[in-house]
Amino acid sequence: MNRIDSISTPLGAVLVIGGCGLLGRHVVNYLLENGTSPKDITVFDISTKNNRFADVTYISGDLGSKSELSSAFDQSQPNVIMNVASPDAMTPGTEIFERCNILGVQNIIECAQEHGVRILVHTSSSEVIQSSYRDLIWAKEDWPMPESPVDGSIYAKTKSIGEGIVLKANRQKGLFTTAIRLTTMFGEGDVVLTRHSIELGRSGSIKYQVGAGKNFYDFIYAGNAAEGHVLAAQALLRAAHSTTPIPESERVDGEAFNLSNGKPWPFWAVARYISTTAGYPIAEKDVWKIPMGVACFFMAIWEWLFWAGTWGGTPPITRRMLRYTAQIRTFDITKARERLGFEPRVSMEEGLRRGVEWNLAREAELKKAN
Repeated sequence: MNRIDSISTPLGAVLVIGGCGLLGRHVVNYLLENGTSPKDITVFDISTKNNRFADVTYISGDLGSKSELSSAFDQSQPNVIMNVASPDAMTPGTEIFERCNILGVQNIIECAQEHGVRILVHTSSSEVIQSSYRDLIWAKEDWPMPESPVDGSIYAKTKSIGEGIVLKANRQKGLFTTAIRLTTMFGEGDVVLTRHSIELGRSGSIKYQVGAGKNFYDFIYAGNAAEGHVLAAQALLRAAHSTTPIPESERVDGEAFNLSNGKPWPFWAVARYISTTAGYPIAEKDVWKIPMGVACFFMAIWEWLFWAGTWGGTPPITRRMLRYTAQIRTFDITKARERLGFEPRVSMEEGLRRGVEWNLAREAELKKAN
């Protein structure tokens, strides 16, 4: 696919659901930087205090409330919907995941069909094909989706159900849909991976590593993820207006796509790169490597103590997170490259640097304000 032709396809009015989060802010920014008028962009989110852009319309509302969502459709009159909303995977409980990732998705589809919207790009997760904590080596989109992904993770389970709802709705009542399976994201606005790695460096804890650290892992810069979503929307628009059948090997509608930066790194190499970029370098010879079994044993004790001391709380680092740090998770993005024209333009190094600079600037602003 010719990428220039793909970029030239205008989207019209866009409703970005979840547009104040990490991915959402990058989607809005990408649209603005590539010629979409702010008057044609509406953001719908549970909270619209953060990551705002001038002249973009912001509507606060609950995705689980169809009436609130329908009102946003009435106000924005969208041509394209990008659903990038999702609770943080480490949020405790189940209700918020079911409300956002299942009920919210059903509401989006019904509202889109009722308002005559043709295009829906839905953010899914690479976890939907994750069986337990087994290694994933160059995983493809046609790999089977387990009934209970990631050992019963509510986040992964609801994401899987939500993706299924979206793809099943393709070409129903005129709606064209696709699902984007993202790997671990970073960049400006990232207060999870980047912030935690900076804090590990600042505290000196970056010298502790769980496992041998040789496992390769796929990440994606949020700006590249945003571009992938826009490319998918443009491809869906062309499909919706096509007067000739599209070969199965070129279809975008009703399909899922892996997105990553296309360059896996060892997991702990990323954490140390962030720490070093933030001013807390650590030499490889000074790294203490802790066996996974030992780390999980002590983490289980810590999780219980934290839970008891906070009446049901979850610590910032858990056994589940530790298991991921020692796992191989690489994904084949050939399908996105061939059918969407996707090519990650911002490198890992540049994207990580941008994320560090954003976090350090944010820290300085907060410190100044206090």
